[in-house]
Order: sequence, then C-alpha cells, then structure tokens
Amino acid sequence: MVEKIYSEGVIARLSQYLKCVVQLKEAGKRTVTSGEISDFTGINSAEVRRDLIYFTIKGKRGVGFNIDGLIGVFNNILGYNPMVRIALIGAGNLGKAILKYKMLDRFGFKIEYVFDNNLQIIGKNLSGRKVQDIKNIHDIIKEKGIEIAILAVPPDSAQGVTNILVDAGIKVILNYTLVRIKTPPHVKIQTSDPIEKLLHTLYYLSHSGYAEYR
Repeated sequence: MVEKIYSEGVIARLSQYLKCVVQLKEAGKRTVTSGEISDFTGINSAEVRRDLIYFTIKGKRGVGFNIDGLIGVFNNILGYNPMVRIALIGAGNLGKAILKYKMLDRFGFKIEYVFDNNLQIIGKNLSGRKVQDIKNIHDIIKEKGIEIAILAVPPDSAQGVTNILVDAGIKVILNYTLVRIKTPPHVKIQTSDPIEKLLHTLYYLSHSGYAEYR
C-alpha cells in the first residue's frame, strides 16, 4: 500500500494548527473549536473544518476538540520526531537572537551545533552551545546526520556556506540572510516563521514525493 503524500498547502495548514493548539494548551486550555483555530491562524473556518473532517478528527458538539488529541493527530501526520537536531550557521546578533527563541524548544526542535568563522567567538558558549569553527561544518554535519540548518551569515557568505551544507547532506535550510540562495531540487529552502516552517518541512523529511490533496 502506497502511503499518501499530502500537498504543501495541507501540510502548511496543519503546521499552523499544531502551533495554535500547542500554545493554547500552554495557556491552560483543554479543548478548542474550529472557530478558535480559525481566529488564531487566520485560516478560513470552513477550510479548518474541511481539514479536520478529511483527517477524520472528531469533536464534541458544544465542546469542541480535545487539544491533546489534536496534538497527537497532527504530530503523527507531520512525522514529528522529538530528536530533530538543527545546526545554526552564524553566531552574530541574529544567530544569538535565534538561540534565545524559546519557541524552538517548546516544539521539540533543538539547535545542537553553532558555527562561525569569528576567532573571537569560536570556542565560547552561547545559550549553552559551544561555537564551532565553521571549517569543521562539513565533517560535523555529515558525522552527526544533521538534516536541518538555519542560515544566519552575512549576505556575501550565504551561497558559499549553502554549498557546503548541501554537500554535507543538509535537506532543509531556513534562510535568514538578505540574499536568495540556490540549492538542488532535493534541498528545501524556507524563509518565514521558523516554527511553522520546521513543522512544515519535517513532514517532507519523513516522506518521499508529493501528491495533490483532493
């Protein structure tokens, strides 16, 4: 039996739904309605209901959907893996801000390695991570099997670093530089909200191919 592959539009919406319900759970809520999900995500309520029905997610009339149940279903569809490891390239002001972005940890995404070429930073600890020399980036990423990288380097270094990441086996790059980078078709580039895009692209790390959602 061939496993169904959902379209990017579906996975993008599910990523937003998951982000929504996780935050609502942290706020103390146990149930949520499709209307509340719509208000939180900005996705049309009819679209939300259509998606929930399509994935046979059932709620209780007058109560809504159990949030823990929704989180379990969305995680299962998206191929959630609590061991997702990320490399951050660039330990400047932007890189430091990304390291302090608590939402990454809340969704189970861990930045394990930080790389930079600044001799004054290499070897220092930033938010609990030791900054590695960028010269070692290829070997470490390949050895540790890291598939996701956040690019936060100066614009003139972006493409060169990207080429190294691709050669080392990176499959997803979150590009926070001001330039457009080029990669082979099998490497996905994202430039938006890190949580939504990590949830979104995680699905495609655990599946091969694409299919239309009908």
